[in-house]
Amino acid sequence: MKVYILNPDPKFRFMFPEDDVYSSENWEFKCDLLIDRLGQFKAHFDDRVDDPIPDIAYLGMLTFAFRKDVATELVDILEESAELIPIYVDEELWYCLNVTKSIDAVDEDITEFRVNDGKRKLFPVKFAFHEDRLPDSTLFKVPTDNFTRIFCVDRRDTDDQVMNNFFCAIAYHGYTGIEFEEVYSS
Repeated sequence: MKVYILNPDPKFRFMFPEDDVYSSENWEFKCDLLIDRLGQFKAHFDDRVDDPIPDIAYLGMLTFAFRKDVATELVDILEESAELIPIYVDEELWYCLNVTKSIDAVDEDITEFRVNDGKRKLFPVKFAFHEDRLPDSTLFKVPTDNFTRIFCVDRRDTDDQVMNNFFCAIAYHGYTGIEFEEVYSS
């Protein structure tokens, strides 16, 4: 089993929501449901026109937007741990990923922090996890990093784990826009 952090692939264009959405108090992805607060909104790609448009676009605050066909293909995997918020880029439908699965699985006794004075542990730099607390669904966030990063569990012990594995689905389909940074291996 491995755990990855999802990062944007810098070879592709990034996406940005409308300014009023991005600067609103609702633009926080901390495992709360947002669809009723954010609603459907518009977004646009950055102006790096020489870079290709990805299948899955980085959408600020460490979340991602999925092109409609990609979201449709991955809906069963995504909806196990997230909500998909409809957004429009020009007239094209995309879906903003809001991970709602929060797991207190970080082993803070072994995890290395940039700041660790015994009482305060801030900015994890090397993760360790309580494996028995990791979710069956593949995407999750942790309170230890203030719900900033999206994590992905990669389990392949059973056929069901492979079929419902976000990492495997991205690799199988060859979808672009996301890089997986390995942060833990059992």
